[in-house]
Amino acid sequence: MTSLFVTHDQEEAFEVADRVVVMHYGQVQQAGTPQELFERPANAFVMEFLGEVNVFRGVVARGRAQLGALEVSYPEHPHHEPRVATGFVRAHEMDVLPAPDARQCLRATVAEVNAAGPAVKLRVTADAGRELAVTLDRERAGAPLPRVGQTVWVAPRRVRVFVEDYVI
Repeated sequence: MTSLFVTHDQEEAFEVADRVVVMHYGQVQQAGTPQELFERPANAFVMEFLGEVNVFRGVVARGRAQLGALEVSYPEHPHHEPRVATGFVRAHEMDVLPAPDARQCLRATVAEVNAAGPAVKLRVTADAGRELAVTLDRERAGAPLPRVGQTVWVAPRRVRVFVEDYVI
């Protein structure tokens, strides 16, 4: 039986639906399975709408995205002229390290630790006062848990970059 269910509750939609349509101001932004939308968001709106994300603003040029202190490959824009871009990292796609390693890392200070339940949720303040959300499972959080005031290094495991559309 086909049915249409309208909700603003993302979790509810993802639990009961075979297919989900994300709309914004009456326009379809993306349609697909819950997994497709979550793993491959079509645009920045869908990315930000579906889950807690950390936002990094910057530019793309010559195949690279410079997003504040983060620089990642972005072969979709090999051109020399820069374009405004936004990078997104989901809270659960961030690692917390006691010291920097070979990955791109941001120095941060732990501002809040919430260790209730199976996940450890952190709020950290990176250089230049940027607040970041980090969600770790108990195994990745390690022992002892990070503590408020501790200096740590955060490293994104996956950065999704979206280039703003050019509008006159």
